[in-house]
Amino acid sequence: MKTLLSPDLDAQPLLLVDCEARSREALEKNLTRMGIRWHHLAGDEALPPLTPCAVLVELEAFASPLTLSQINLAGIPVIALTSHEGLYQVQRALELGATALLTKPITQRAIYTTLMMAVGLRQQLHDIQQQQMLLRQRLAAMPQITQALAAQMQAESIDEQQAWVRLRSESMCTNQSVAQVAQKWLLRMSSGQPCCSRCCLFSWW
Repeated sequence: MKTLLSPDLDAQPLLLVDCEARSREALEKNLTRMGIRWHHLAGDEALPPLTPCAVLVELEAFASPLTLSQINLAGIPVIALTSHEGLYQVQRALELGATALLTKPITQRAIYTTLMMAVGLRQQLHDIQQQQMLLRQRLAAMPQITQALAAQMQAESIDEQQAWVRLRSESMCTNQSVAQVAQKWLLRMSSGQPCCSRCCLFSWW
């Protein structure tokens, strides 16, 4: 299991967005006791220069769609603050990109737990998105890899396993991805050159 990375609370403030006066007062009081700095925005004000560790937005007073859109694009964790824990509030929080829900009354323990939950889930979502992107890239490269293997098998009179060994060998030797090597093989073949580089042939033999 991947270790949760704690936010740098000394360098990154917690951004409070569209919090009502009483909520803001309670938050600021608890955050001060916890040693967490904060910055407050309302009505799509400009973002502060420092990247926040997370954003806390009050659902019932929310009025900053442009700000929250920028926050979500930047991959910053979002916490939704609400007075109720009904289905509507949960759905609304998800629509705003929140990965945690903080319910009033506000306490230090609830703030810390919710903050860690939001940060942890945002990390997991980021990792999943990176894995999906890598899988899409690999799937997109498969036709070209298959074509390169077939060309190598025909040119060298070898089987598929041997072609794969040469492909991986050149990939490791040149510190390039298998897809990049396959593309080079096809370019070499189109110009009448051998598929494998000398590095690949030496390491294979």
